[in-house]
Amino acid sequence: SHQDLCTRPRGCSHTTTSSKRHTKLSAALLPPGKFTAIGMGIGKFYKASPLIAGFLTASTKACFADSMAQYRDTGTTKFDIKRNLAMVLYSGTILGLCCAVMYNQVFPIMFAGETNPLLLAIKMTLFDGFINAPLIWLPPAYIAKALIYNQPKREALQKYVTDVKENGLLKKYWSLWLPASLTNFLFVPAHFRVAFVAGGSFFLVIIWG
Repeated sequence: SHQDLCTRPRGCSHTTTSSKRHTKLSAALLPPGKFTAIGMGIGKFYKASPLIAGFLTASTKACFADSMAQYRDTGTTKFDIKRNLAMVLYSGTILGLCCAVMYNQVFPIMFAGETNPLLLAIKMTLFDGFINAPLIWLPPAYIAKALIYNQPKREALQKYVTDVKENGLLKKYWSLWLPASLTNFLFVPAHFRVAFVAGGSFFLVIIWG
């Protein structure tokens, strides 16, 4: 009515118009359809090429995480490219390739008879933490560093044993990765499990340096 028009606050029409323009601008800059398409494309890539995707994800993670760890370390005066290369080599091959094979090819065969999702996740978590970790996941990190620095591999393995016995390496590993792995196997789609591990190890590299 005429009274409503007269009592309507001045600038209301301008505010509404500005809001609509802002909404249209946001939609133009960040169209939801593009995010959906990108997400679907990434998912298809991880499904179609799990080894390549795993290697690229893990090695890229390692490069950035170790760079941040070195930058944080006040005692480091010069960027150690050999250390960074060792982390990239280890993460790309072990966390990327080996985890992709273990999680997506070996585990489905090993635990094919288990139909309960929770029990399946628990079994995979325990095997991954108490068998894979001390025998497959952790020792190559020391060997990779020894190869890059031209150090004896026997000394590298001895350092690993010392860290396990005296420095509580496995206890630290289990405190983080047992709950993380259970979450991974229980809730994360199979083709994104390596990416989940890469995300977790990103913070691990920064924390432990």
